[in-house]
Amino acid sequence: MNNKRDYLDKENPIPLYYQLKQLIKEKIETGELKPGDLLPSERELKDKYEISRPTIRQALKELVHEGLLKREKGRGTFVAEPKINYGFIQKFTTFYDDMEKQGIHTETKVLQMKLKKAPQLIARKLNIDKGEKIIFLYRVRYINKEPIVSVMNNIPYKLCPELIEEDLENKSLYKTMSEKYDITPYKADITLEPVLAEEHDVELLEVKKGSPIHYMENITYDKNDRIIDYFESRFRGDKGQVKVKVFSD
Repeated sequence: MNNKRDYLDKENPIPLYYQLKQLIKEKIETGELKPGDLLPSERELKDKYEISRPTIRQALKELVHEGLLKREKGRGTFVAEPKINYGFIQKFTTFYDDMEKQGIHTETKVLQMKLKKAPQLIARKLNIDKGEKIIFLYRVRYINKEPIVSVMNNIPYKLCPELIEEDLENKSLYKTMSEKYDITPYKADITLEPVLAEEHDVELLEVKKGSPIHYMENITYDKNDRIIDYFESRFRGDKGQVKVKVFSD
């Protein structure tokens, strides 16, 4: 960490912890600090930048919270692996299919798959009657043995009754629906919201309560404007990010 920009401006009104945070972040983004690199100790950072340890800890804490750094007990603070791009959100594809296209192998654990009666909220999302049968599918997707996202799908049973018999471990739900039941997703209404991890996230996604979560609601339609699925996904904020391209009119 020794280039011409490697300093903090004590005359700048921007807090010193934030300056240090941005400096380290820049070094990670430019590749000066690479995944697996060990950061200097708090004492070294204190001597180098002439700032207090609480200031250093605040900067490192936020970078760990954002998933850019990771702490290993007894070893120190290291640069984390790059975040996964949850870019599939801006394209009409699924997490599973997008990861496979990127060459990232995923594993799936089906927590629950059952028939149930649609409660009022789900029925409204699916545009069906309350109490109508739906297929409820609850899964967790893993990358490198780490849980990344939990997904709860709600599919009208009348569309594909045989789907309840499918083994959806390590399979694409939508590809299965398209290839086997001629139900092809065409468009979706998506809502994306930052939220904090709750108790069930702690258990399923192995995060601390209050950690950042990307929460997504998705209503999927076929070409006939028929709703074929409503699902909710909860993605680990420390493991991935959403990148979006925008264009002027």
